[in-house]
Amino acid sequence: MPTTEQVLASHEAALGEQNAEKVSTHYAKDAVVVVNGDTYRGPKEIAEMYARLLNDLPDATWRTDVAVIHEDLAYVEWACESGRSKVEFGTDTFIVTNGFITRQTASFSIVLNQ
Repeated sequence: MPTTEQVLASHEAALGEQNAEKVSTHYAKDAVVVVNGDTYRGPKEIAEMYARLLNDLPDATWRTDVAVIHEDLAYVEWACESGRSKVEFGTDTFIVTNGFITRQTASFSIVLNQ
């Protein structure tokens, strides 16, 4: 069974590939993700949310600035930039159970490049 570190590394790689469907495979069937106050349940809704995010940040370069992992809990600070938009500071908290993300919260703001 993959560790929390391995799940998050694969999740980050799928983001870098701009592949929302692949990102969603890291989530349990009953996963709940809260992003900027909106709630998404299950891989289908989560894939749709990531598809919108990747559309808003086309071909972005993603960077992890801080990653603290303690067993099933992970806290990540990140940033990314595309040709037209960026996130200067984002934060996620993940719970990973049996090799899948079961719970996640995220907060970030997408801004257009000047």
